[in-house]
Formats: sequence, C-alpha cells, structure tokens
Amino acid sequence: IPFFITSKSRMNPVVTIITPTKNRLNLLCQTMDSVRQQTFNSWEHIVVDDGSEDGTAEEVSRRGTADRRIRYIKRTNETAGSSVCRNLGVRESGSDLIIFLDSDDLLRPQCLERRVEIMQRNSDLDFCVFRAALFSRSVGDLTRLWHPLNPGDDLLRFLAHEVIWDVSGPIWRRSFLEKIGCFDETRRCLQDMEIHARTLMAHPKCLCFRDIDHDVRYVDDSQKISNCYWYDTTYFEVLENVRAKLFDSLTPNGLNTWSRRRALLGLSFMAAESWVRAERV
Repeated sequence: IPFFITSKSRMNPVVTIITPTKNRLNLLCQTMDSVRQQTFNSWEHIVVDDGSEDGTAEEVSRRGTADRRIRYIKRTNETAGSSVCRNLGVRESGSDLIIFLDSDDLLRPQCLERRVEIMQRNSDLDFCVFRAALFSRSVGDLTRLWHPLNPGDDLLRFLAHEVIWDVSGPIWRRSFLEKIGCFDETRRCLQDMEIHARTLMAHPKCLCFRDIDHDVRYVDDSQKISNCYWYDTTYFEVLENVRAKLFDSLTPNGLNTWSRRRALLGLSFMAAESWVRAERV
C-alpha cells in the first residue's frame, strides 16, 4: 500500500503519540491525561476522530487550545477504521518517533522518557517494544500481563495468531513505518497481527524490553472490532486474505520455513471453523 509522509506539526516534537478514537470520550480523557502526566515533555498527541458523536471534538479541541501539543484531526475520507486513522495521524505527525496509543490504554509516567532515550541512544533501531499490564477498571486491579515476552521465534508466534505485543507497545522510527507501508487500511480486523508480522518479515533492527511502561484495558466485549471475526460473517474472508498476504510475503523475504507455513495454515482452519459455526446458527 503506498504510504507517504508529510510533516504538518506546528512545533518540533521529539515523539508523536497517535490515538484513533470513536465515541469513547470518558476513556479517551483518561488516555489523554496519561500523556499529559509524562516526565518527558517534548511530545505531540494527535487524536484522530473516526466519527464520534459524544462530544469528543469539543473536548479534544478544548484541551488543544490549552495545550498546543494536543491536536484534533477528524477523518473526512469515506473509508473508516482505526488503521485509516493511525495512518492519517502518521502523515500529520511532526516528529521522527511514533507511538500508537489506543483510546482506552494508559501510559505510565516515565514511558516516553524511557522509550525516547533508547531510540536516541540507538540510532540504528527501527523500533523497540515494551510490555503492558492489563487492567479492568483501574490500574492494578488485574495481575496479568499482555504477554510474558519469553524467548522464541516472534514471527512464528504472530503467524500463529499469538499477538505477543499490543499496538501501544512499540515506539517506531517514522522512516521505518514509511518503508513497510504502515497499517493496511483494507483490513477491518487482525490489523495488529498483520502489521507486526509484516514488520518482522522486513528484517528490522529492534529490541524488546521486559519493562512494563503502559497499561491496556481488558474489556470482555463481543462488539469490539477485534472480536468480530469470531462470529460476524463479514470478517471471515479477512482471515483468509490475511493468511494469503502473509504467506506470499514469506518466500521473497527468505522466511518460508515449514513451521511458519504450518502456523499460517491455522488461520485457514480458523476461517473454516467460523464459516461452519455461522452455518449452524
């Protein structure tokens, strides 16, 4: 997918945080508060609105008037979705470092300071990843991590649909996002798995840290887009298309091993099971 970067920032921030959102004002305010509480100050926070009707525009604009580091952007093209909003945010960003922060996730106070310091100290890194803790209503009310990040074949895990880090976990160098094409806007689910698998196929220079520097809200919600492919027939083909796309990317990158092909086959079985389930309903 062609992906072009333009810088339209009013300042010169070191890092840009990009948050796609739609009708989540209460949660979004908590997310924005976690950015403002950072010990590192040279940031911009771009909130990309995917069509909210709950006062998001007014609240984010109000905050942006008080703090010029906060920017509100409304998606105006016909294609909707978090991937579209994230790509729009990158195009509008004014920094060389990018973090995608979902509108219900929270950064811990020293998150930006630590991530930026590592990327600046290691100029050859394409990205680095930090771990997340899970919470339900308030930070600390759950004792689970997003993933233990044990040693192993990270690409194999993503191909097997084991998303070992969340979308808010990496800090990216913008030039690398441009190189890989950023998010695939044609996918309405599995975006996180797809971009991270595609990222690892590009032979990146990256580091994974065991430090926990952000918190991901765990919500058992069957209406979440990320869960729709379990029961909504409009998403079943996405499973097959993602598998085909990733499979076609393995050979040119010299990564077509038996275990990785077998892992991708699991997505085909998942799609088949979904279709069978739908026929039984």
